[in-house]
Amino acid sequence: MTDETLIEFPSDIAVKAMGLHTDDFEQLISDLVAPHIVDQQATVTTLPSKGGKYLSVSVRFTATSLEQLHAVYGALKDEARVLYTL
Repeated sequence: MTDETLIEFPSDIAVKAMGLHTDDFEQLISDLVAPHIVDQQATVTTLPSKGGKYLSVSVRFTATSLEQLHAVYGALKDEARVLYTL
């Protein structure tokens, strides 16, 4: 895999994680992403599924590098409670 990307950095990025709708899922996602976006402002939004069983959490921040994006997605994918990422 190469480090070539079509994204120009810095870039405004929204990372989305989906999982079961529990009381702490939003905080879990924030805690997983926070170490990788130090000294940056992030906006967190949530959207429950139609039936309320699942929760989508989006974190919007300014990505500074491809490595940073890989670290954020890696942290999310390593968490068993995260079912999907976009």
